[in-house]
This record gives sequence, structure tokens and C-alpha cells, in this order.
Amino acid sequence: MIRPSIGVRWWLGIAFAVVAATSTAIVVSQFSDRSENAFRRHGQSITLKDAQLGAALPRTKLKRFAEQENIRFRILRTPAAAASHLERDAVTVALGGESFAKGDKDGGTYVAAVPYHGGALVVVNRVPDLAEAIDTVNGEALRAGVIAGVIGVIVGLLLAQLIALRLRRLSAAAEAIAHGDFETPLRYRFRDEFGMLAHNFDRMRRQLRRSFRRVEAERDRLRLLLERLHEGVLTIDQDLVVHFANTEARRLLGGRLKEGDELPEPWQGFALRDFAQRLFDERASVTQVHVTPDTQHAFGVTGIPSQPETDWALLVVDDLTEQERRELAEREFVSNAAHELRTPLTTIIGAIEVLQAGAKEDPVERDRFLAHIERESGRLARLARAMLTLARAHSGEEQPRIEAVELGPLLREVAAGLRPHAGVAVDVEVTDGLAVDANRDLLEQALRNLGENAAKHTARGSVALRAYGDGHTVTLEVEDSGPGISPEVQRHVFDRFYRGERDAHGFGLGLAIVRESVRTLGGRIELDSSPGEGTVFRIFLTPARVRERVTAA
Repeated sequence: MIRPSIGVRWWLGIAFAVVAATSTAIVVSQFSDRSENAFRRHGQSITLKDAQLGAALPRTKLKRFAEQENIRFRILRTPAAAASHLERDAVTVALGGESFAKGDKDGGTYVAAVPYHGGALVVVNRVPDLAEAIDTVNGEALRAGVIAGVIGVIVGLLLAQLIALRLRRLSAAAEAIAHGDFETPLRYRFRDEFGMLAHNFDRMRRQLRRSFRRVEAERDRLRLLLERLHEGVLTIDQDLVVHFANTEARRLLGGRLKEGDELPEPWQGFALRDFAQRLFDERASVTQVHVTPDTQHAFGVTGIPSQPETDWALLVVDDLTEQERRELAEREFVSNAAHELRTPLTTIIGAIEVLQAGAKEDPVERDRFLAHIERESGRLARLARAMLTLARAHSGEEQPRIEAVELGPLLREVAAGLRPHAGVAVDVEVTDGLAVDANRDLLEQALRNLGENAAKHTARGSVALRAYGDGHTVTLEVEDSGPGISPEVQRHVFDRFYRGERDAHGFGLGLAIVRESVRTLGGRIELDSSPGEGTVFRIFLTPARVRERVTAA
């Protein structure tokens, strides 16, 4: 609500008028006082001079002198004999040996007294012309003062109007700039303070015009850059109205989205408007979500909340469909690699058969070497089958074959194949007869990768392989007393092709294959590790696939 106020032309005009009236009143008062005082001093001087002339004459000539000068003389011995208060004052002063001269209030009668032969000679002089002159001067001075005051007020109002007019021009120019008009120049005619202010104001306008043109150019460049992004970018206000959307955002959110439209709901199963509304909460932070509206598409949505100095939030939409396709291509690569491994594996197995048929002359070395090749060849064959099974499951070609897998023999076989450091013990803890329905190749590959990883990083202590069930779920553990895993590495340890500092020479596939194998089996895997306190990997298999063989009594 705008409060009512008095314009500058009015209060400045009133100020000028008050100053002019006050100044005129002071001048008139001073002039009147000085003029009246001058007239009174003249009357007093004449009357005192007559008294002094009369005091120099004998008594016999006083009457004639008084008649000639049209004045009245009296010789008094005491103040009580005086006719008026003024005369009593005159007699008192004269009896004291001094002269006295003074006029009455209206300035028409003057009384003077001088010592005279032991008494006082009192002269009363009536000068009506002098009183009239005083009245005339006072009246004319008052009239002149009124006229001067009126002129001063008029001139003050005109000056106030002129100043207000120039201020209004500055105000209009400021309002035009506030509305974005930087083209209208501010003209000025005089090089006074207002002219300099207008000059500086116009220079500020030109500088603002250059600055805004640079800002507009940068805005256009930013808009062009945003239009070229592969991610969709859009800004919204608190009412979820779109203020900007680049081409990719329009494509991902409907194609016809434009400024001023409400934020749409483009995907089923994900409320984009609710997600955007939470960005305007005071405690909101940068939020990322993964959206899969169907099996063919995947999107990543990042919300950047509004800041205290802004009233809009930012949404970034990334089409992850191509990324999903790249992951599928990686899985196809694993499938092809597993397929290509079959030929050399077949060759190795054939060579083993030849050697075992008697090709080696030294029986001891032959048997030891052949057993080693046979063992490694069988391991590679199982690896190829596991990788092929995993790739087929991910591609949807076929589900892995499920069978009853007894965990005791499997864990002991995996433990026997480990090559730990000297002095490191490998322990197996499993309940006899404990079994689970799973794909043996996938489960063996997962346990073998975990066991080899534990053996490789354990320099002292032990590596333990465990399996136990609670009647609903089977848990398999691979625990080591190694150096542990830092929290930073734990966040990426299951990522494909990720190699930590200790695995710089590997391919970063071992634990990724473990995770994918467990997922394909319908289970889940957990990691429990702290630096310096060892590591435990736990595999939990789905309750529906758990069974425990009961031995006959």
C-alpha cells in the first residue's frame, strides 16, 4: 500500500514561501524600527535644543520665546507638580543636574528638561507632522513588505515547479530503465548540478545498455549451448510452470513442451511433478533418480533445488537407453568370449588325452604335468560354461539350469583349488548334507572368484569358506584376515572393469561376475569389511530354493 505524500513542488514551494515571508518580515521590521527611531531622535533633539535655548534666556523672555517657537515652558521645583508621568521623569532627571528628552508612544509629543535656577525647565513640544510621518513610513514599509513577500512566494513556487519538473524527468528516465528501456536518452540544457546529475544518469543508462547487451549475448550463447546438450534441461517455478526447455527436454517429455506450459507427467509409475515440487522445500538437496517406464527405455532424472536468491529449480533428464544397450553389448562380448574359449579348451583336453596315452617318457613328471593340465582345463571349461550361461540369462535367451547342489563337496573342491600364501590356512565349515537348488557352474564360479580374491590378498592368518542354513535361507560366506577394503573402494568393488589399487594388473571382472552370477541365481550378496580387519562376502540364496538333505537314521 502506497502512503499518501506531498510532492516536492509543494513542500519546496512552501519552504521558499516561508523563507521569503520571514526574510521580508525581518527586513520590514528592521526598516520600520530604524525609521521610527530616527524620527524620534530628531524630535527629541529639537525639543532638547529648545529647552537649552530657553535655559539661556532670562525669565522675562521665556514667554516670548515660547510663543515664537510654539512650545510650552514650565519651571518646576518638584516632580509632583508635573502634569504627566513623562514630565515627572523629566523633572527628576533635571533636578539631578542632567538633561532629559523623550517622546510619547505615538511620537507626536516630546518632553525635554534641563536644570534651571535651582529647578527644572520643562519644555513640551507637540509635533503632529512627525507622528504622521512615522505612521506613513510604517504603513509604506508594511505594504512594501507584503508585496515583496508575495513576489517571493510566487518566485519560490516557480522555482520549486522548475526543480520538480527536472526531477520528474529524472524519475521518468529511471522508471523507463526499470522497465528495460535503455534506448531513450536523457536530455539536459544547463550544466548546473541538475544538468550534471542528468549527464551522469544518461551515462549510467548507456553503460547499463552495454552491460545488458553483453548479458543478452551470453544468455543467447548459453541457450545455444543448452540446445546442443545431449541431456534434457528445463527450469520450472514453484507453480511447476516451465520457463525454459531445450530440444532434448522437449523430445523426452512430449515434444510440444514450450515456455509457459505446466510440467507434464510423461512416464507411468513415476510422478515427475511430485519429484519437482520437493525441490522447492527449504531442506531440499540435489536428488537423482533412475526411471524405467518400460522395458525399452531408461532415464536418469537429476533435480537441482531452488536457491534463496532464485525462484526456480532445474531439472536435468538423461536418456539412459543407449547406456543400457551398451551394457547389453558388453554382455554379448562376454558371451562371444566364452564361445571362443571352447576351441582352445577342446584342444587342451585332446592333448591331455594324447599325453595320458603314453607320449611322455617320464611317468612321474608326465602324470604330475598331465594332472595339472587336466585340472586347469576343466576349470577353464567350467568358466566358459558359467560365462556363457550368465550371458544367455542376461540376454533372455534361456534361464540357467537349476539342480540340487550339495554344498560340502563344492566348498571343499573350491578350497582345494586355491593357492594361498605360505602359512595361510584354508578352512571349510559346512553342515554335512546341506544342499541348495541352483546352477552349479554359476555358484562354483562365484565361490571360486571370491576364494581366489581372498587368498590373493591374505598374507597371514586364514581364509574360511562357510555354508549354513536356518531352514529358510542358505548363507555362504568367504572370509579372510587380509587388509580389508576401504569405503571408497567398497562403493565400486562390484562395478564391471573396476580395478582397485591392489588389482592394477587384473581386468576388473572377477567380482562383477560374482555379482551377476548371484543375481542370476535370484540371490543377493553383501560385503562386510573395514581397513585392517579383514573382509567377509556373504551370499544369500532365495528361500524357495533351499533344501537340506536329511540323513537316514
